[in-house]
Amino acid sequence: MELRILVIDDDPGTREALVAILDRAGYRITSLAGSKEQIEAACHSRGYRVAVVDYHLPHQDGLEVARRLKGSMPECRILLISSEPPSLSKLGEDAALVDQFLAKPFSKEAFLEAVTQLCQTGVP
Repeated sequence: MELRILVIDDDPGTREALVAILDRAGYRITSLAGSKEQIEAACHSRGYRVAVVDYHLPHQDGLEVARRLKGSMPECRILLISSEPPSLSKLGEDAALVDQFLAKPFSKEAFLEAVTQLCQTGVP
């Protein structure tokens, strides 16, 4: 079974690097720059096992995107990435939306390990 991964990051270099890592590992990937229209379409999709979401997106923060993705795909696991992680007090109840967090910069090994763990948790 092919596992589908959604990558949302407005930085083209980061997005391309993440896609390359996942592609080499055999995942089927959809990558988005994070425009409102792209996020809207992704939230109406089905079948993503993991969504890798940048916390700092131009039109809305990653937590809002995570909330919308979980609303349409409760089984989707969220990996939030950021160079400036939000504080726990800022996350509040939204902390439950995020299954794992990686602070940039991270190694490709750490990234792949996080995605692999999330693919193995929850509903198959």
